[in-house]
Amino acid sequence: MSPPDPAVSPLLAIEGLHVSAATGDILRGADLEVERGSVTGVVGESGCGKTTLGLAVLGLLGRTRWVSGGAIRFDGDVVASADVDETAPLRGSRVAYIPQDPFRAFDPLRRVGPQVGRPLELHRSLDAGVASERVADLLERLGVSRPRAVMDSYPHELSGGLLQRAAIAAALSCGPELVIADEPTTALDAIVQVHVIDSFARLVRELGTSVLVITHDLRMLGRVADRIAAMYAGRVVEFGPASKLLTGPRHPYPAALLASSVRNATPGTRLVVIDGQPPTLPGTFAPCAYVPRCPYADATCRRTEPTYPWPTDSGVACHHPLGPMT
Repeated sequence: MSPPDPAVSPLLAIEGLHVSAATGDILRGADLEVERGSVTGVVGESGCGKTTLGLAVLGLLGRTRWVSGGAIRFDGDVVASADVDETAPLRGSRVAYIPQDPFRAFDPLRRVGPQVGRPLELHRSLDAGVASERVADLLERLGVSRPRAVMDSYPHELSGGLLQRAAIAAALSCGPELVIADEPTTALDAIVQVHVIDSFARLVRELGTSVLVITHDLRMLGRVADRIAAMYAGRVVEFGPASKLLTGPRHPYPAALLASSVRNATPGTRLVVIDGQPPTLPGTFAPCAYVPRCPYADATCRRTEPTYPWPTDSGVACHHPLGPMT
């Protein structure tokens, strides 16, 4: 089969991805696409495999985990599979990363400005002065009122919101085609989260950057995402436009996530909880891993794996979907 045409294919295509550890699979056949210039969200409980998915794209799984099946395509080319790893030339230049903890993202003994500008020196061969101008511009566009003061500060002198903006500026400094943001606002308080994510979303739209946002925060995805993939036990169980998945999910799992979210909570009432415990990866599961927690599970779910055709604009891996998206 000939490779996809880069002119019409998605920027990032993850096809049947398996990531293994010594005791079994962490990703168990994950499929995902990120269109050019779009924001795609990956949502799920802790331990569902979403961070592993992002690290696989970056080629940063470490020594104890590896791609054991499927493929990752970037701009039409296979960059990771069981016997291919071409991710290193992409990191920092064409694919960038925003960590979830800005307080651990910087060297505490160096001022912030040179650290943010370092990718420009490494990947774009800019001198320190030109890199500094680029960093100041990015920080200003991210809503920092005194960018030079931030650049001249040490990390401990800045708030979490300013440090996260600096981490975002570092990721965007080289004009990457794809940014992977792993829980980018989890370390911030609620009000700062909104300001940071709004300025980030506005800037990536202006730059035309594609983004893969990994999070458990449905409210954030409602503000920034074009499409959302819900992950459970190392697989994508539902994928579709954000506007539809956030209002009419078909798989019981994202429906339960929505029901248990403060996004839909009534003040003064108890939050809804999802019965049972999240799965532990690696692990052994029924053909549908959600069976132990699903009120609709029956013999078919325990006997036959639910799937949907791939690639697709939207799909649900469920034998008893809740209803058509409208």
